[in-house]
Amino acid sequence: KQEVETDNGFPSTIFFSLEEEEELEVGGPAEFTSFPEDLVAEQLTYMDAQLFKKVVPHHCLGCIWSRRDKKENKHLAPTIRATISQFNTLTKCVASTVLGGKELKTQQRAKVIEKWINIAHECRILKNFSSLRAIISALQSNSIYRLKKTWAAVPKDRMLMFEELSDIFSDHNNHLTSRELLMKEGTSKFANLDSSVKENQKRTQRRLQLQKDMGVMQGTVPYLGTFLTDLTMLDTALQDYIEGGLINFEKRRREFEVIAQIKLLQSACNSYCMTPDPKFIQW
Repeated sequence: KQEVETDNGFPSTIFFSLEEEEELEVGGPAEFTSFPEDLVAEQLTYMDAQLFKKVVPHHCLGCIWSRRDKKENKHLAPTIRATISQFNTLTKCVASTVLGGKELKTQQRAKVIEKWINIAHECRILKNFSSLRAIISALQSNSIYRLKKTWAAVPKDRMLMFEELSDIFSDHNNHLTSRELLMKEGTSKFANLDSSVKENQKRTQRRLQLQKDMGVMQGTVPYLGTFLTDLTMLDTALQDYIEGGLINFEKRRREFEVIAQIKLLQSACNSYCMTPDPKFIQW
């Protein structure tokens, strides 16, 4: 396994090989397929929300987080490290279940990929952008994306769904789409989804209507890497002090805006009403 870490601490590229999957401490594909997709998404959201609520916002500041790689700072910002660890664990889990071993047939791998795409869609409905990005990143990794025969066996409507979900995190215009979604849905009660695929749109509307009928409100779990990147860039681009030794209030104001958004989303996470599933947690 090889991971290339970005400035925000999240891996940008992930490589896996079939032989290395035995190192991952997760259950096999057969056990994974027994879990309902909405249950998996809910359990991932439960874990992500618990971790995100514990994040100490000011530890995300570039002046603090950028020092994480120094030997004496290996215990710096543990709540952020825990969130990144969960993200990495999920990407490895996706790869492990898809690759699974040389005995898996093409159709079996395609079914697992289809299941993960459905789980990613459920995460989107739950506004869990952290697990959503982790799943998409894993499916886009070289070791999985190169499986041309497997992808060819994935149903067309699921491929279109995968493309739509992938577009959320497109790096076009500084990840504008994901930023706009976060601003639009961050504190809203429900996700606002639209799909060009008719069947996907029907499925989504059914799920959202069920949530509304049950009076279930959703929080929002952001992809923390976006905030870490923004704050690191702010710290690099702007000096702490300006001419005459005065505090650079413009820098502090812009940092405060990001920190305030993190706190607002942490508060919104309290809207989630989920309980851990022991069987899934053990898996």
